[in-house]
Amino acid sequence: MPPKKGGGPSKGKQPVKRLAPKKPPPTLSSSDDEDGPSRQELMERMAALEKRAAGLAVGGDLPQPRRGAKRVAKVGFNKEFASRLLALEKMTALSTGEPSSSHHHHPTAPEAEGEGYLPGPGDCGQVAVAVDSPLAEGAVSGHERRRILICGHSMVFWAANQAKNTPIGSQLGLSAVATVEWQGRRGLRWPGLLPLLFRGRLQPPPHIVVIHLGGNDLGMVQGKALSVQVAVDLAYINDRWPGVLVIWSEMLQRRVWREALNPKAIERARRKTNHDIRKALGQGLGIYLPHPRIRAEFANLYRGDGVHMSPEGNELFLDDLRQGLRVALGHLWGARV
Repeated sequence: MPPKKGGGPSKGKQPVKRLAPKKPPPTLSSSDDEDGPSRQELMERMAALEKRAAGLAVGGDLPQPRRGAKRVAKVGFNKEFASRLLALEKMTALSTGEPSSSHHHHPTAPEAEGEGYLPGPGDCGQVAVAVDSPLAEGAVSGHERRRILICGHSMVFWAANQAKNTPIGSQLGLSAVATVEWQGRRGLRWPGLLPLLFRGRLQPPPHIVVIHLGGNDLGMVQGKALSVQVAVDLAYINDRWPGVLVIWSEMLQRRVWREALNPKAIERARRKTNHDIRKALGQGLGIYLPHPRIRAEFANLYRGDGVHMSPEGNELFLDDLRQGLRVALGHLWGARV
């Protein structure tokens, strides 16, 4: 009887297991980091920058190294180190006026009365400079002007129209250091904000976005639900536009809350929602711009409908925007306007 054909192992013998070769331990020169600078070069650059940055008072913290001594022996050391180095270079550039290699600075909230707060016009006297004054040393040059986007409902729409006919113009007197874009939509409610910002946008992302919105939503949704949704969407804006500075323009008082069964309850909801949003901004989402001079008790600031601003009210609103933006530009980038 002929033997059976087959490639199986012979009876009584176990198949030989082939072990995969052990991977060599990762080194600092691993191919994952071959596109980055060497460790020695990074160390030398960091040491030099730390000497230069010693004693400089600049807001913001550098990224901290991850804990654990073993981390420095793993692949990716150079990239993490380079990230920290870039942050230090930005800090040095902001403090000395030298240009940074990054297109966007990652601003931190300016020092003010509280975290996430922009001073009102009465607090801005220390930075008052004539519109035609030359740029300060280290300020952004003409070809590096900051892009500012002001968006919101009819309040923004009518303010933009009035700004065109004022001495400061639609650029709010900031044209030496910034370009101002207005996006006001009459009747806009909060769900329309993200489509307004992102749908079909071809321009580069702004450095600063000012949002004046939410008043039309009060009475339509619960104030708590609105403030939560605002915080979620502001976080999304920060993710889509890394490095952007969000300025929340507080919701204004109204002399008339249309179709409101209890106007006093709506006013309480407005104050509470502004308060909750301000707290959320203090967690790194942006900064808060108040309008302390615009109050419902001053009838001359409102049109006959009790909702929209009169020319006098728009003048105060525009002044608040301009002063707040001047403070932000001055604190964050050293621009004098």
